[in-house]
Parts: sequence; C-alpha cells; structure tokens
Amino acid sequence: MRITITGAAGFLGRRLTAALLARGRLTGPSGAPERITRLTLADIGDVPVPEGSDLPEIRVVRGDLSDPAVLTQLCAEPFDTLFHLASQLTFHAEKDPDQAWDVNVAPLRALIAAAEGTPRVVFASSIAVFGGVLPDSVYDDLAPLPETTYGMHKAVNELLIADASRHGRIDGRSLRLPIVLIRPGVTQPVVSDRVAAIAREPLEGRDIDAPLSPETEVPVVSAGTVIAGLIALHEAGAEALPPKRALNLPALTVTVADMIAAAKRAGATGRVGSAQDAAMEKVVQGWPTRFLSRHAAGLGIAPDADFDAIIADYLAHREI
Repeated sequence: MRITITGAAGFLGRRLTAALLARGRLTGPSGAPERITRLTLADIGDVPVPEGSDLPEIRVVRGDLSDPAVLTQLCAEPFDTLFHLASQLTFHAEKDPDQAWDVNVAPLRALIAAAEGTPRVVFASSIAVFGGVLPDSVYDDLAPLPETTYGMHKAVNELLIADASRHGRIDGRSLRLPIVLIRPGVTQPVVSDRVAAIAREPLEGRDIDAPLSPETEVPVVSAGTVIAGLIALHEAGAEALPPKRALNLPALTVTVADMIAAAKRAGATGRVGSAQDAAMEKVVQGWPTRFLSRHAAGLGIAPDADFDAIIADYLAHREI
C-alpha cells in the first residue's frame, strides 16, 4: 500500500509518519488492512527520514508545492492514500493571498486530478472555516463562513474533496482541527502557535507575556489526538461519513488561566506575564469555543480529557 503525506516535516507530519510506521497497515483499496509498502514524504523543509531494516520504501519530495516542477514530481508518485497536511497559515496567507492559494489550494486540486483508482484522501481542515455569529456549540453541519484567507482556503478544499468524492475520483474526508498543542521549538508568528507558547515557554523554563486575557476560552487538542483522529477517519467506511464528508475533531475548551495552571502542575519554571494583543484577541474570539461532532463520536474519536493530558502528550513527544 502506497501512502503520501504532505507537510511531512511539520510536527503533525512527523507524528503521523511515526504512527503509521508503528502501525504498519491501513485499510487499502481492497477494503481490508494492507501492509504499508511505500511512504512518500513531501515538504518544503528538511524531512526526517526514518531508518530501519524492516521499514517500507521511503521516498522524499522536497520543495515548495507552489513550484510547478515540485508539484509535478509529487503528482507522479502514485498513492493509495493521501494525508494532506501541508498549508500556509493565517499570518502569511493574509499578507499574500494569491501566493497562499498556490500553496493551500492548487496542490490539492492537482493531486486529485492525478489520482488513480479512487484513493482515500484525508485532509487536515480547520475551525477557521467558521465565522460570523456562532452558536454556543459548533456541529459538523454548520455552514462555513470563513473570516480569513486561510479559512477560505480550507473551506474551498473541503468542497473540492466532497465534489471529487461525489464524482468517484477519490474517497475523501476532511477533519476540522481546533488549535493543536503543543508544537515543539521556538514561537512562530502565527496565532495558533502564540497560543501554544503560553504553555510551551514556561514548560521549557522561558518567561513569556501572554497575549490573551486569562478568561479567554480556546478550543484545543493534543497532537496525539489529532493523529488518532486522522487515522480513525481514514479507516472509517464511507457510510459513516456526513454528506459533506467534513467533520469536526472534538475539542477541549480551556481558558488561558487553565493552561497556565496546568503548566505549573507539570513543573513549569518560566514566568507568565501579560501583554494583551487586541488584534490577536479578536481573531481568537472569532473562533468557536465548543467544537463537537456526532460523526466523530461515532468513530470513537474523543477530545483530550484535560489540559494536563495535552501537556503530557507534548512532554512525551517533543523530540519527534
């Protein structure tokens, strides 16, 4: 069985690669579990290549997916399953929407066009597809109303996947992710990672000024729960999917104060001050805070138990 992962150098891509190699099998074109025989890892950055005598064939496609030559190379790699994680986030997409389209939308369209034999396509979508006046709890069938270019791109990709699935080109499914915590490394200028830094920096012994008020609620999920959700969604039969083929990954709703307290319980030594960022607060307040999914629950996908569990997941995997 041949699997392609885009965004393979990112922290979710690395975790997914490790999980698939440990698992060894996924549901294949036959409808039964099949051994993974080839793994194609694509990213603009350095892709860590797993080593071992019992591993499947590993191929690496390195480069910017907005580069036609790189995209052509990737599309020439046949796949039975595609996990599409690659994207350009809000910070960059707002600055250059056209270039972000070439990264966020054009590659998926090209990969769908290159698909052979109705492969399964699992797309990492986002709660950023939602906006406007939101209900207290956001369910799978709420109509998307993105308020950022990044969210619009995610919504477009959901429609591409649903339409290509309707035509029988692919067997697609989209999983809308809340804020995924905690990415290892230094703080990036994207909103989601600035949220992550509120817990990560103190855990790493570094001081930080939190850009959000202590009462601000955020919907969060651990990387481990995301990976389990992506794999569970891949393994689900088409009959278990909603008509739009897009579902929410259930989130844990916490306040910034909850995050800081959990980090302290885990032994954080860094100090957390306050330097509220009104623009960032506005973006976060525009996200849904309670993020539920009847379909995900039916697949056995559940949110993290508490923020302590999210921190434990980070501490156990921050070297991956």
